[in-house]
Amino acid sequence: MTTENAASIFKVDESLCIGCGLCIDACPMKILEIQDGLCIMTDPEKCLECGTCERGCPEKAITIVVGAGAKAKAKLKTGTAGATESARAKFYPILDELTEMIQVASPKQIFTFEGQDITSLHNFEIDNEPSYYRAYTADKIDKLGISSSLFFGIMTADVLVLTPSKEYDIPYFIMDWDESEEHIFFICDLMPADDPGRNSDYLNKYYYEPLEELYMNYIMSIPGLKSSVFHWVRAIHSPYIITGSVEKTKENIEMLANCARDYLKAWIEMWKKAEPQDPNSPYMKLVHERRKNIRELYKENDPGAGSLNKYLGKEMGATAISFIEP
Repeated sequence: MTTENAASIFKVDESLCIGCGLCIDACPMKILEIQDGLCIMTDPEKCLECGTCERGCPEKAITIVVGAGAKAKAKLKTGTAGATESARAKFYPILDELTEMIQVASPKQIFTFEGQDITSLHNFEIDNEPSYYRAYTADKIDKLGISSSLFFGIMTADVLVLTPSKEYDIPYFIMDWDESEEHIFFICDLMPADDPGRNSDYLNKYYYEPLEELYMNYIMSIPGLKSSVFHWVRAIHSPYIITGSVEKTKENIEMLANCARDYLKAWIEMWKKAEPQDPNSPYMKLVHERRKNIRELYKENDPGAGSLNKYLGKEMGATAISFIEP
């Protein structure tokens, strides 16, 4: 069974598909259904080419072939966001709240990244909907990446990532809020720079003491939260990750927003207390090696790369994904 649009081909091997529905849970646009025991795509024009359905299929029955025809393009521009800003009113402004909290670090916006001018990414449109990707630096922070992509006016993908400078061993802060008209997919974590299973001091200092109570509160209070479907995500995140897809209700929005604020508040306290360490010490070499492996895993597997390549092209898409990843 094959579904095509101008930008991609969605294929399902009928001999392999068992109709389990895991692809439906994985799809951020909610455009997959099970009909007569097989997965089908109901609205191919809204496919983001993120590949979450393909990666999440336990039977390897799904294939997405990108670049089958004319590619969708984002309209890059400078200046303020477009006239369709009102489309954002239906979504919770989580990034506004978290960005305000991080002002304590006095972040400075950067306009080049890895030698490339990124000014055009500060404000752009995807099918006339406003989006942005921005990068900052600050004291003890090598990279603060903040991004918001609005797709078709029906789903926003909001991400905040804080990457510590190389002299510090504090965890990354990561928050991903993907909100549609009916659901929210959420990830919030302090991703460890060292293996907490190997280093009990690291576990106690950065996780057990500051996060145990918060974690138990949110993991028990927000219905539907569960581990990521991606094994590579589970391998590198902390035992205190809060993630899952939940129904979009006022109560769930409040709980998820509180979780994001509380985890960021905990990270800010770590940042304030952080003392520089010798980047050439054996311990920090282990930290740097782990961070390198995390970056490589994200670059290879992050489903956001497919969507960015679709709308921004490979070169600019690769730049955008690199400064919103750890």
